[in-house]
Amino acid sequence: MNRLLDQLNSKKMCLIASLPENSYELAKIAWEAGVDAVKVHVNVYHNASKNQFSSLKESKELLARIIKDCPVPVGVVAGSDPLYSEQIMDELIEMGFDFVSLFAHHTSASFYLRDDINNFLSINSSYSFEEIKYISNSFFADILELSIIDKEDYGQRLNARDLAKYEYIASLTQSPTVVPSQKLIYASDIPVLYRTGIKGVMLGAVVFGKKPEVIKETIQDFRREIDKL
Repeated sequence: MNRLLDQLNSKKMCLIASLPENSYELAKIAWEAGVDAVKVHVNVYHNASKNQFSSLKESKELLARIIKDCPVPVGVVAGSDPLYSEQIMDELIEMGFDFVSLFAHHTSASFYLRDDINNFLSINSSYSFEEIKYISNSFFADILELSIIDKEDYGQRLNARDLAKYEYIASLTQSPTVVPSQKLIYASDIPVLYRTGIKGVMLGAVVFGKKPEVIKETIQDFRREIDKL
């Protein structure tokens, strides 16, 4: 616990891989290519990858192997049903996950009674700036994921309006902010993303698809740009 949060607070920028499928091969490619953390999923349909992730029960053996071997923090999207995520939370923590990623509206109230795992809290385009400001400066978010792009805009090129929103939200919050690759982001965009004040970039299906060789090359490209900061 706290490994990713500590890095986000101490490094100029972190690189996270959101795996398009729960795969040991892809996780290993990601950590060997230089990510600072790996994120897996259970019991959720992922809009960007168009992949339905299986339950924790079905995935547990594989995910335990990834956690055991992975030299960087591993986090998990714990579904889209607050009741389900609440029921599996103890099990996730016992497995050794570093953080749990959930949208605020998918997070049960009981999560905030815990201090044994980091809350990687996601917000989407339905949240107002005033709501985001309150959420990110209260006890709700250890890390704030800016999943603020409308679904119909997934895969389109990152633009100045997106950057302005990222910068504004980063200026509102005490929590480190992470931008997922809902838009098409290039490694060459890292310097301008850094200028917005965000602390992490999370690469996923929109940027690197599902082919292992493309995932490896893409992560390496982003790693090089971040290391230049």
